[in-house]
Amino acid sequence: MSGFLAWLGHEEPQDSPFIKALKDDWLAQNSESREEDVTRKQLEARIAAAEKAAGKITEPNKLLDLAEAYGVLNPRDKRCLETCELVMRFSLPFLDRQRQGDAHQLHARSLFLHNDPEAALRALLRAQECYKDQGTKALRRSSNAALLRTYAALQQGDKACERLQVALTMCETKEDALNVYLSGKVALEGAGCDDRFESIWDDYLDDNPETKAHLEGQMKVMKDLSKQVGPKDAEDDFKMPETLPEAIQLAKQHKVITCVLVIALLVYLAFAIYASLWISRRVVARLKKD
Repeated sequence: MSGFLAWLGHEEPQDSPFIKALKDDWLAQNSESREEDVTRKQLEARIAAAEKAAGKITEPNKLLDLAEAYGVLNPRDKRCLETCELVMRFSLPFLDRQRQGDAHQLHARSLFLHNDPEAALRALLRAQECYKDQGTKALRRSSNAALLRTYAALQQGDKACERLQVALTMCETKEDALNVYLSGKVALEGAGCDDRFESIWDDYLDDNPETKAHLEGQMKVMKDLSKQVGPKDAEDDFKMPETLPEAIQLAKQHKVITCVLVIALLVYLAFAIYASLWISRRVVARLKKD
């Protein structure tokens, strides 16, 4: 009975804003890597096919395909973590070094999302070794970005900064650099390494003038756009209409508020009419009685 009451009163610990931001950054990376036109139904069909294939004892390497299918649809899916554990136990020797790295990387993400950053770090370090032996620049960049997040979560700022520097050397396009920048900003500013982050990023831009010009152009466009659609002065936010055309224009700009006011007015009128009729009937009845 006491065990049941303990279970009933148990609440999952809430993530701090910093840890939540790190998890969201990892989830965003998963969303960006997913095919643009794929639907949920198609992803569920892939899971069903992977489950069927993974059931064959003669193909233990298919377990990783199943774990990846779970992870693409929902990285937080407990089945993804459980299948990764099976991969670690039974499938790892049957995979080449790159796929072993993929398995450790996916396992690390699942562990991190399930609030075990220490175990996630151990898995990421194993993935790093695999990718050194056999891995593309994109995979090594992703590995270093993951290490950056995990070191930051564990408040190991020096190692997190080192991983940011390495990840930037793996960037092949301006978009790669921007993605690493965003991950670094979330991780290092949250870990209290703001100045070091800015210094590392400035050094990278100085060494890559084309990327610097590209990003500065994007920032200028964003600033110009924000000026065009930005908030007006407080006096311009709301001004009482002085003429009927102004009142109509104001109603068009605030359709929801206008609808609520009209409904409230109609309810008020209906109540007033009903009350008036009720009072009239009572007065007439009283006069007849007298």
